[in-house]
Amino acid sequence: MPVLEAAESSFELIPEGTIVAAKVAEIEQKTLDFGERLNWKFEVTDAQWEGYKINGSTSMKFTIDPPSKFYEWAVQLLGRTFELGENIDTDDLVNLPCRIEIEHKPDKDDPERQWMRVGTVIGPRDSTTKTAEDVFG
Repeated sequence: MPVLEAAESSFELIPEGTIVAAKVAEIEQKTLDFGERLNWKFEVTDAQWEGYKINGSTSMKFTIDPPSKFYEWAVQLLGRTFELGENIDTDDLVNLPCRIEIEHKPDKDDPERQWMRVGTVIGPRDSTTKTAEDVFG
């Protein structure tokens, strides 16, 4: 069995408000006491923090007006809007490139400790959002 020595961590938080390049690594549906959620995991691709995993969460609501967080993130990832009645498969969002804005959230048990999470998802650089009509005519 290996013997390990306790050491200082070299892990550093990405500063709050920083926008970094990333990709969607995983989207998982979770049932919580207050309802269904989508837990998102993004992998940072910017060189300075490459490989960091940052979590985000949205409801399962995919509403256009007012736009839900899930809808807003999907529009940014796919670079297009949706029409009423259209479906989305979360599997189609995995591995898509994007940029994410980092937020910090205090740990509920230790307010001195901070966790990073995704505050906003932004389309990748040089992307423009299209309407469903632009895509499908």
